[in-house]
Amino acid sequence: MSRQQGVNWRRHLKMVLQLWVMSSLHLGLWLPLVTTTLIEMNIQPSFMINQLETMQFAPYFIPLFLPMICLSSQPELVSKIKNH
Repeated sequence: MSRQQGVNWRRHLKMVLQLWVMSSLHLGLWLPLVTTTLIEMNIQPSFMINQLETMQFAPYFIPLFLPMICLSSQPELVSKIKNH
């Protein structure tokens, strides 16, 4: 019988950190829009009606930030870009 190995979190720390940052970015930009829309649909139709249009553009920033997040997890590449 083979024995399952435990997860070595130090080895996967960069990946976990990158996943956490990407998840936080998605939640931070989508959650206000979803919450406001749900409140508008179910409770008060005029809730934050002026800000809703501005909030609808926030998720479009996610793809713009993803390359920066990926680059920040590669310190050797960042130093190579800075030195070039």
